[in-house]
Amino acid sequence: MSADLLPALYTPSGPPVVGGTSAGNRLTLITDGNEAFRLAYEAIRQARTRVWLESYIVEPDEVGRPAIAALAEAARRGCDVVLLFDRWGSPRLGRRHAAPILEAGGRVATFNPVLPWQKLGRKVAGILHRDHRKILIADDVGFCGGRNISVDYGGAGPARFFDETVRLEGPCVRDLAHVFSDSFYDATGTSLALPPPPRPFPDGVPVAVLGLNARQQELDLKRAIHRLLQHTRRSCYVMTPYFIPPRWFMDTLCELARRGADVRVLTAGHSDVPAARTAGRHLYGRLLRAGVRIFEHRHPILHAKHLTLDDTVGIAGSYNVDRYGEKHNLEVGVIALDPVFTARLNRTFFERLQHAEEITRSAWQRRTLAARAAQWSLFQLSRI
Repeated sequence: MSADLLPALYTPSGPPVVGGTSAGNRLTLITDGNEAFRLAYEAIRQARTRVWLESYIVEPDEVGRPAIAALAEAARRGCDVVLLFDRWGSPRLGRRHAAPILEAGGRVATFNPVLPWQKLGRKVAGILHRDHRKILIADDVGFCGGRNISVDYGGAGPARFFDETVRLEGPCVRDLAHVFSDSFYDATGTSLALPPPPRPFPDGVPVAVLGLNARQQELDLKRAIHRLLQHTRRSCYVMTPYFIPPRWFMDTLCELARRGADVRVLTAGHSDVPAARTAGRHLYGRLLRAGVRIFEHRHPILHAKHLTLDDTVGIAGSYNVDRYGEKHNLEVGVIALDPVFTARLNRTFFERLQHAEEITRSAWQRRTLAARAAQWSLFQLSRI
């Protein structure tokens, strides 16, 4: 597949993928929450020019408070500090929590405030339009993935969720900053000055950092995934906690399986959004009939999102490849042409399968009438 990837990203048929692709990058997958936060906060403390942080959830708890303190300290050092969070996802983060950053000269922005009077002077969007991205830019280092800033994802005690963070180095960090800048502009109407791209590593790999924001017709991430799936021949492994995929993704998975590819989906069995889990189960029948293997993760709650294609392409980020996210959310994804990174994702996938139960076609057909009705009903509601 390596010969096909770059044409798929650089010179696609149909509407072009705009920018976001570079060579000479290094990626590190981090699955331990404590390690992810340690490395992220260390990067903030070492930054001398810029610290931009974006998250759907920022909790003022044992994980969030140190992040805010580190941002304030970076602002006092003279860094350009920006904190962007989603108001729906972070209802407990108040003005008093943001005050240290503002007093130090940093900026704090909320994405799409929920209360109508908070929208004065800002772009108005429906309540379903949310910023689901998780991004950190600390000078020439970037982080993104599915992990929110909360003790549920790391810190003292066992994490509630299993998640993943990708640490980025190289020119792709500027592309990640570009996605952050788009989020900030969508939230505030103000542009950010982008940093110059870091130098490429001679042993680095091609990476595309792409966004998704259907409200602004920014569909690069969706289009790239769709095209790359069309080049896939041997295997497609999907990890996603909320498996209510758009029709194009369902169609492609079924077609791959019918052609003989090894297609497996790992989703949440025990979920923080039980309605999404129930709705997603409505789709199992079609997938199982096509030959797709489905697994439900038991413990801890699965929150990581990634895809691997033909042991060559690895895709990770905030996007669940779900109907809701595609239609309403701001999302970000990292696409790497790197067998080493892809192997790391695959190793994590198969490790998580040890904590999962496979759903067989015979077991699925034995569902009770009540289960079938609940799955159908919630699936219809999920299509908003």
